[in-house]
Amino acid sequence: MAAASGDDNESIEEHKQALIHPAAMLYGVQKMFGDQARVKAKQAYGRLIDAHLLVAGVLGAGLLRTNGVVTPITATSEERNALFAGFVIGLNACESAIEEARYLQAHALLRQEMEILAQLKAVREGRRKPNGSPNVTALEKSLRRLYGDLTAAAHVSKHDVVESVTAWDGPMEDLPGPTAMTRYFPETDTGLARRSFALHITLMIHLIEELSLDYDERHPNHAFTDRERAALNHAVKLMIAEGLVESDDPEPLNNQG
Repeated sequence: MAAASGDDNESIEEHKQALIHPAAMLYGVQKMFGDQARVKAKQAYGRLIDAHLLVAGVLGAGLLRTNGVVTPITATSEERNALFAGFVIGLNACESAIEEARYLQAHALLRQEMEILAQLKAVREGRRKPNGSPNVTALEKSLRRLYGDLTAAAHVSKHDVVESVTAWDGPMEDLPGPTAMTRYFPETDTGLARRSFALHITLMIHLIEELSLDYDERHPNHAFTDRERAALNHAVKLMIAEGLVESDDPEPLNNQG
């Protein structure tokens, strides 16, 4: 590609000066409404914040115990380690998207978390397809039934799903007749924020269950402790109290297979 000439550079600078204000406005508005949404989301979460701290603490404690520990590598362990890392690296991105009411993006990330769990199970059972999509039927029913909605959000394939997170539902005084307005900034949906965050926490718990299987086999001296198992059970109870998990769901780390 040819380098820009002096005239091109001068023109580029002129365009930059003319466009810097609308560019700053575009991102400034996103940040302002994202910050407002974050405050509203944290108010809406209730005891989910405590549940998240417990789960994140257990995950972090387990990872710290095995940091730098040398073990023989197998094809299976290498694949699973990469999947575990991929999930953990994306934690903050997913949580920020939920908090800032960027729900289409958040649900695409939640879908990916669900697919990572499906791949972890497929690798463990020796049935991962080299180039195939993950088979989410390996996940429990309560998770599988959400996959379709997450996919619709990720693929923006259903107008009603996209419209539900971009439609303006504020005041519309003095507008003629039925009017539909679209907003170009995030706005908190309390129920959706709570459900999305609870799903994220639930997927983290399932990740810990998969990690626990590896630790029991490859790091028996660094396995999750009874105290950490109790912390996960407390997290589930908090989500039950918030009305976001069914009370008959199995306790974490107690029914692994």
